Amino acid sequence: MLPYILVIAIALFGGIATLIIGNSKANQTSNPEYDRKTKQNLSRLSYVYVFAIVFGVGGLILYLVN
Repeated sequence: MLPYILVIAIALFGGIATLIIGNSKANQTSNPEYDRKTKQNLSRLSYVYVFAIVFGVGGLILYLVN
């Protein structure tokens, strides 16, 4: 059970860290173009995380069933 908890914790940490870095003041001042496209960039990244979570949970279910 511990490996599953670790994988979920790492994924959550990565998602939260990505949002914090994406919205950081330093990132917005160093790259103004990113600030203009923040919503688009974060939505794309959110889709990647949702896909990874769904894929991971599906794999976990298949593993537990077999």
